[in-house]
Amino acid sequence: MGRTLAVIATVMFGLALVRVSDAVGKRELVRAARELAVEDSAARAEYQARADTRDRLMLDNDFLGRRIEMMSRREPYLVINRREQKLTMGMENRLLLDTKFRLRGPISRNGDEPSLPRATLEVLAKRSSTDWYKPDWLYALEGVPPPADSLERLVHDAFGPGEVFLGAGISIHGRVKEAVPAEAIDHTFIELDTSSLKAVVRTIQPGSQVFIQ
Repeated sequence: MGRTLAVIATVMFGLALVRVSDAVGKRELVRAARELAVEDSAARAEYQARADTRDRLMLDNDFLGRRIEMMSRREPYLVINRREQKLTMGMENRLLLDTKFRLRGPISRNGDEPSLPRATLEVLAKRSSTDWYKPDWLYALEGVPPPADSLERLVHDAFGPGEVFLGAGISIHGRVKEAVPAEAIDHTFIELDTSSLKAVVRTIQPGSQVFIQ
């Protein structure tokens, strides 16, 4: 009987050791898995950072290459500096215009302000008249019937003495007149003063390069 109890005790002790070892082993595995997850996350973040740097350097290289090409041709081009909010216009190695601008546009539902992408674009079109006619839906918002005479809807030069269309929902024009409600602004625009805008509209042509940096 005594030997049987001793054997049972030995077996129970062995099982207890196995359970303790198993618990310790599981904790170690969990800890190792967490460490590996942290290392994997850090490696992924580093990889993404390197990829972003590579993409930025490739874009910079393309940007500089295009500017060098434009400086060797007799064609005007625009450079838009987002950080300094400065627009410059050049042709060959000459500076034709250097002016500040304001970035305007609709505010998103999340409250985000308009922004410009870092890109190389081409001027799609331009116009010297920015007459604007108030649409029916704005009258409906105000709860009044739209006038039958279109001249009553007209806001002369609503966006200044000209507009340049860059695509991607981006334009260059002047200050929007107060008669144009904020609800009607559906695009991001680079706002220039009157004299600078006239110079850009007069000089820049469809197909002209625009470098946003």
